[in-house]
Amino acid sequence: MRTGLAGLLGGFCVGGLMLLSAMGAAAAETRAVIVLDATAQMNAHLGAKTKIDIARASITSALAKLGPGASVSLWTFGGNPQKKCADRADSLSGQSREATLPALTKALAKIEPKAGRAPAFSAVEEAVIAFGGDRPVSAVLIAGTGDDCAADVCAAARALHDAAPQAKLTVFGLGANEKAAAAYTCAAKAMGGTFTAIKAPADLDKALRQTLADAQAETAKAAPASESAPPEGAPAKPATTAVPSPLEADAAKTVAATPGEAAPSAPPPPPPAAPADNKPAPPAPAQPEPNVVLSATLAPGLPMLDAGVTWEIFKIVPTPTGQMREADAPLWVGGGGQAKAKLPDGRYKVQLTYGLATASAEFAVEGSRVERTVPLDAGTIAVEALRLPGGDPAVGAFFTLCRQGANGAREEIGRSSIAPAIFQVNSGSYILAATAGLSRLETPVRVEGGKVSVVSMALNVGTLAIRTLAAPTAQTALPAWHRLFADGANPAAKGGPPLVRLSGASPRIDLPAGTYRLETVYGAIRDVRTVSVAAGRTTAENIILDAGEAKIALPFGKQDGVCAVYEAGGERAAASPLVRAAGGEPHFILRAGRYDLECRAKNKPDAPRRAEIVIVAGEVKTTNLGE
Repeated sequence: MRTGLAGLLGGFCVGGLMLLSAMGAAAAETRAVIVLDATAQMNAHLGAKTKIDIARASITSALAKLGPGASVSLWTFGGNPQKKCADRADSLSGQSREATLPALTKALAKIEPKAGRAPAFSAVEEAVIAFGGDRPVSAVLIAGTGDDCAADVCAAARALHDAAPQAKLTVFGLGANEKAAAAYTCAAKAMGGTFTAIKAPADLDKALRQTLADAQAETAKAAPASESAPPEGAPAKPATTAVPSPLEADAAKTVAATPGEAAPSAPPPPPPAAPADNKPAPPAPAQPEPNVVLSATLAPGLPMLDAGVTWEIFKIVPTPTGQMREADAPLWVGGGGQAKAKLPDGRYKVQLTYGLATASAEFAVEGSRVERTVPLDAGTIAVEALRLPGGDPAVGAFFTLCRQGANGAREEIGRSSIAPAIFQVNSGSYILAATAGLSRLETPVRVEGGKVSVVSMALNVGTLAIRTLAAPTAQTALPAWHRLFADGANPAAKGGPPLVRLSGASPRIDLPAGTYRLETVYGAIRDVRTVSVAAGRTTAENIILDAGEAKIALPFGKQDGVCAVYEAGGERAAASPLVRAAGGEPHFILRAGRYDLECRAKNKPDAPRRAEIVIVAGEVKTTNLGE
């Protein structure tokens, strides 16, 4: 694992400084359909931000890095409760394929999650069909909840794959439950894609960029030498956004102008497509020359960042009282290493984000070109979690980053389940926590501008693997219940809750090295023992219960009965039963041995039937009280 972290950091050395660089702009064509959840679930928080805000930022950042040949369609579902399961919409309806990135940014900003139904897959289906499945298309579903309209999401995905075999579905689940995750996983696999559970904003940023890059590569492989015009009468393509590259179309990123003010110049309309006779299209008109070029660096004197920065430029306007403040809405939004814009004269404030790091600066446009580099005063935290010092990685570790306030209070600012985890943050003091199973470790981290803080956290953790068997020769594990207590605790006493509860045939859990009390319950059998866990190792605990099962066939017809089991040969009048069961066919799980059985019909409690039952480990025996 140490090699993995060192290799990751070594790959980002620039001029002796280790930097973490995002994916650059690509030039090949990308065909993608993004379907975004607009239900009320997207108002829930994932870390410090709402799911909808995380989705907006990730989509904008990812699309800003695509080349000029990209065609992207944006669809939503769940934003109109009155439509119920027919609630799906093309957010760019009526706009041309050459709509700019700001047009998509505006569409994202207008999405307001509502308490509606979630026809997630029917939205994917309609979007893919409208886009055209005759060529490769990447369908990306970003969902905060499961589909509550489709009877069988997986079957619907298989049908869509048959209709559009070149469509690939990738699903990102933002806090989706297990049932939704299972359905989306099946649907994605049916269409050649994958499902990813998103646990932190950075996870979605990285995964979405990679998905669109893969789509770009797949389209490039499948692109024909030339494409003829569609036949007469063929349906028109859906509204899509041709996303400009950060270097070629920054002047086209205008979002909105302040009321009463001239908007920044927009690019001229695109040239018409080449006609069907394949005559060359006229050359594209020149883009307006930007008069503002902003760059970002982690710290003064360091190389400029080439990607991964989100920019927002606000106009500074006067208030009715004569004060100056920034406008409520940004005038320009973009992503990439630089912000290039054509702005009218005036004063502006730029806000930029790189990972979790933020910065702002003011500048003035006064008739001449403005070039400025904004230092983020930020560094990088690169963290790995190990089972023990110098050992293997702690698989499934989860990292939480908190800002340390002046008064000692903590504010959570980021989470990651990626190993190693990477956080770009402003310089300052932080608290980093790593969790794996029940093991948790915290450490303070000091970040300096332009530097990488490498953190290796040894959790001193081992794995307890439990397997419960009915008999020593049994091959199948039993679905028993388990409770784990601290060493010295008495599970039979009411001394507080257990450390953890487990169930299933063969549960596993990571624990801090040490000794514990393990309680196992299966039917009427209870086993309590001491287990020891060593750091960096897997402790296999096989629990042999010597258990068998007795099924009781009652002679009462359809009338339910109540049965009790006693120690063999004991006085029933004085002894309490070991266990009771009721129903038409009661059954008992007991340790191997002989027992006395007494059953009564519910309508004849004074006429018991008695028998002796024999329990054999690993076997199921039926006792017929009617014989």
